[in-house]
Amino acid sequence: MREKLRAARKAARLTQKQMAEKLGFKSESHYCMIENGKRGVSVGTAIKLSKILKKPVEELFSTEDVNENETKGVMNL
Repeated sequence: MREKLRAARKAARLTQKQMAEKLGFKSESHYCMIENGKRGVSVGTAIKLSKILKKPVEELFSTEDVNENETKGVMNL
């Protein structure tokens, strides 16, 4: 679970649905899977999240969380 991401979203008073919309995702579940650590995060998505939440990428994610490309399915960390 990505507690820092969830905490930053809640501090910004945004729902998972609102985050999904801001990121341009077709469904809320895509964002939910990112927040729950079940889906990887591309560098581009990490940067978008950083801008939306007004937090540095390093504060939201560990190096292992961010991939050059979006990861499909469950991450093996």
